[in-house]
Amino acid sequence: MSLSDLLETLQALPSEAPVVFLTDEGEIGAGYHVTELKLSHVTSIDCGARIASWSEAALQLLDGADGGHMTTGKLSAILRQSIARVSGLAAVPLKAEFAHGNEGMHLYGIDTPELEGVKVVVRLTQLRAHCKPALEMLADQNMSACCGTSPQSQCCG
Repeated sequence: MSLSDLLETLQALPSEAPVVFLTDEGEIGAGYHVTELKLSHVTSIDCGARIASWSEAALQLLDGADGGHMTTGKLSAILRQSIARVSGLAAVPLKAEFAHGNEGMHLYGIDTPELEGVKVVVRLTQLRAHCKPALEMLADQNMSACCGTSPQSQCCG
């Protein structure tokens, strides 16, 4: 999901509906705060010595302790303003950065917001590390180049 995908979905929902972010550990506290939206340009080298470059965005959320959940209208306005002011932010893959109790931030994938009763629920799914060469080799049914004969050896554990 990109930031513009998120915005487009939110704009189609009732503007006064509260937006509730949800992880496997439960709801993000009411009164949460969007601390920043950031655009990162990444250059990496993987365990197969391949260099890759891409851009990605992060929606950073601060857990709330009191107050109400942000409405879809308010969150949409924040996203629109951010897209207008940061070139390239809209179309790149979007992740969420968050930690319950604001301790030990985690990266999450963002599912499509859904209207559930009177609230909009945005599920955050925890991300995990993976070995890109191993995934590609699994797709090709050839596991020998990076990780030997098992995806659980050295670099792929």
